[in-house]
Amino acid sequence: MQKNKEKKQRDPALGFIGYSVSIILSVIAVVYLGYHFANSFGTELSTEYALQVTESDVMEFDAYILRSEFPISSTVTGGIGYYYPDGTKVRVGTEVASIYGGTVTHSSDTRNEIIKLDEKIELLSESNDIRGLAASDTSTLDNRIDEYYMTIRKNAEEGVYGNLPKRRDELLTLLNKRQVITGRVDSFDSVIENLKAERDILTASLDSVSETVTTPHAGFFYSSLDGYESIFTSVAAESMTLSDFDKMINSEPVTYPSTVIGKITTDFTWYIAIETTRDELRYYNEGYSYSVGFPYNNDTKLTMKLDRIVAPDGETRILLLFSCSNVPEDFSFRRMQPVEIVRSSFTGYKVPISAVRLLDGKMGVYILVGNTVNFKYIDVLLESDGYYIVSPQDPENDPEYYTKLGLYDLIITAGKDLTIGKMIS
Repeated sequence: MQKNKEKKQRDPALGFIGYSVSIILSVIAVVYLGYHFANSFGTELSTEYALQVTESDVMEFDAYILRSEFPISSTVTGGIGYYYPDGTKVRVGTEVASIYGGTVTHSSDTRNEIIKLDEKIELLSESNDIRGLAASDTSTLDNRIDEYYMTIRKNAEEGVYGNLPKRRDELLTLLNKRQVITGRVDSFDSVIENLKAERDILTASLDSVSETVTTPHAGFFYSSLDGYESIFTSVAAESMTLSDFDKMINSEPVTYPSTVIGKITTDFTWYIAIETTRDELRYYNEGYSYSVGFPYNNDTKLTMKLDRIVAPDGETRILLLFSCSNVPEDFSFRRMQPVEIVRSSFTGYKVPISAVRLLDGKMGVYILVGNTVNFKYIDVLLESDGYYIVSPQDPENDPEYYTKLGLYDLIITAGKDLTIGKMIS
């Protein structure tokens, strides 16, 4: 018996639909998995903590120095031998210089050679003094040598040469002390004796002293003059107008006779005069003290009182007159020099400007709390070099402090599609 085998025939339409659904589901699965795969690696976040810092708002100006200065004169001309370096504090009647008769050039040159020998003798005598230093421990001395070397190098690179001779001598003294305590030399006694003998020979060759110049006032002695001693005065600072200032800075220096050998600054208090614009008025108050930096003087910073603000009605220019009673050692009173004034200082959290966003019209930053994105508002105090300094939280006086950025909050500085409540895997 022949059996007919029946083959089941499938509907072609149903096969096509099933195939299409399978393809669609596969595509959806790939897209879904790809999305999560990409999201897990594509959500690149950069963060940094909100840390508290203090930043200063600094403004640069050209300042003119005013002091109470009086020239000192001799009654005769001749070679001049100075007894003290510039800036030395002296009493009334102190002998500060000798005037030598005979050939002016010869006496002056010889006296200068004697001064140089005296400086060498003093340096080597100081080098011999190693009290408190032990050969077994040179680390302290080496640290001081490194410090002086780096100071000299920094000053030379910045073109600040006023203090270099003294710094050089201090460095040489330390290097000599190191030779003594390590036994490389016993002492510098023999060198000192030779220098003294040379000095005696030069002293004997000098012509007789025609006059010894003494100080008529107590104060600070300077052998150098710039001709502005009677123009840039402390008295002028006390009543200066804009017109006075213009005349002062455009005046020609006084030419002194050859009998003027130096000057005395009689008052500890000195002034700087600064021209600026009326827009700066909001930063300054008479009677307040400000930190003033002097880049020309090895970045010396002094506290100076704002004595006067000269701001005539209708003028866009104003004058600021600061005073100071501190006369630092080795300070150069070059008549005009740049200064840096700290207008104000702010303490707060440092926030990159690139991280700041606007939400509901208010500035703030996204932060990361665990793995959840949140948003904190900020109040900007100061903008500086790509950062804002923002107000710190004030829990005692601000009932909404918790909505604002807090110390050690983790600021999101870079990230895509940030929203409040977003989970970061």
